Amino acid sequence: MSVRKRTTKIVAKRHDLNYFKRMSPVRAWQWWLAAAALLAAGLWFGTTTLVRGGTLLSAGPMSTSHAVFGERCELCHVPVVEATSWTPALGMRRQVPDAACLRCHQAEPHHPAESVQHPRCSSCHEEHVGAMHLAATKDAGCTQCHAHLETRGGAVAIAREVSSFAGNHPEFRLLPTAAPSERAAATALVFNHAEHLKAGLKGVNGPVTLTCASCHTATVGADGRQGDGMQPVNFDTSCRSCHSLEFDRHVTGQAPHQSPEAVHAFVVASLTEFARSHPEVVAAEIRAWPQQKPLPGMAATASANAAPRNAQQWLEGSVMRAETILWREKCGLCHKSDTALPTDGSLPHYQTVTQPRKWMTNAVFSHPAHRAVACADCHTQTRTATGEHAVLMPTIATCRSCHDGRTSPQGSALANGHAESGCFLCHVYHGPETAALTVKGWPLARLVHP
Repeated sequence: MSVRKRTTKIVAKRHDLNYFKRMSPVRAWQWWLAAAALLAAGLWFGTTTLVRGGTLLSAGPMSTSHAVFGERCELCHVPVVEATSWTPALGMRRQVPDAACLRCHQAEPHHPAESVQHPRCSSCHEEHVGAMHLAATKDAGCTQCHAHLETRGGAVAIAREVSSFAGNHPEFRLLPTAAPSERAAATALVFNHAEHLKAGLKGVNGPVTLTCASCHTATVGADGRQGDGMQPVNFDTSCRSCHSLEFDRHVTGQAPHQSPEAVHAFVVASLTEFARSHPEVVAAEIRAWPQQKPLPGMAATASANAAPRNAQQWLEGSVMRAETILWREKCGLCHKSDTALPTDGSLPHYQTVTQPRKWMTNAVFSHPAHRAVACADCHTQTRTATGEHAVLMPTIATCRSCHDGRTSPQGSALANGHAESGCFLCHVYHGPETAALTVKGWPLARLVHP
């Protein structure tokens, strides 16, 4: 009997090596069930997404301003297809359109006549990033235009290339949009800061040492809280106690801090009233009138220096001497005159003084936010400025000593001595500084960081 030989080749021929190329009933059912499951999952996800919208998604942390909306995502992320009386809303837009913001917020466009492009609200105001204030926008929202500013009208009064505050931001300008006459009126006052900050100045009740707060006081809002700016210095409340406007020993009152015309009328009325009420004093002075030397700058006229013969001459001489003291020793101490002071009894013409509430009109500044910093740390020239220029605004280098660009509004925690340097700190986007973001007529937070 012969023995059957079984080799691997013979054994291999018993198997169909192309089995995987044909679909077996079991494998066919597996594929069909898998496809049906995937299709069902896709239909379920698509249907629930269209019908239920954003309720399937994790919204992330909400800002405190929008926390009142709760989980009503559709208020901002408007549906792709709006709801009707017969059908529900379908879909949800990932990017919030401006129309959704303007339903509640009243915000003016940013220079619509000059700007070439207008970013969407959501490109600057990022939601779902935590409790960060929505006005604390990233610099990218500003530099996307201002790094290489293009306008429709050509020439602009601002820098065209500003990429960061610590980098190529231009130097501060005082009253940049003011007319020359307004700028001259704002700088017409003569004041020596260094002299007034010396210790032991002669005061009404003895030696005094002034500080910045002795003259400069903060504004107060309607709610009684400290405002962002400072009030203009008032002569009657800050200066008169040391710099009195007394003009004659017979008159106990002081001249008003008003125009030369008002001062002249007050002096004449006061001395006239004294002469009417005390004729005996006037008569006694006329009889014992000493030969008086003219005051510096006063014309040597008979009515001013010679012995008066009657009450009218006494009044004219007293008025001229009183006004010479006022024009030259009182008013002329701080006010510049357009011409030489008169010596013939006529009235001087001092330059108009207007103290603006804001010197940098293209930016905002909060004094309460800087209350931990001494005034002289920013206004560094106050103790050394001996010239007549009274405006000592900080330079950009002073601000950069803290706002050095090493932190960002939505970046890491602040390092010691390094403050945020975002554009939003000083600049507003939606119209003028006084513009407020409102909802149905009720004011919300200002458009600047508190």
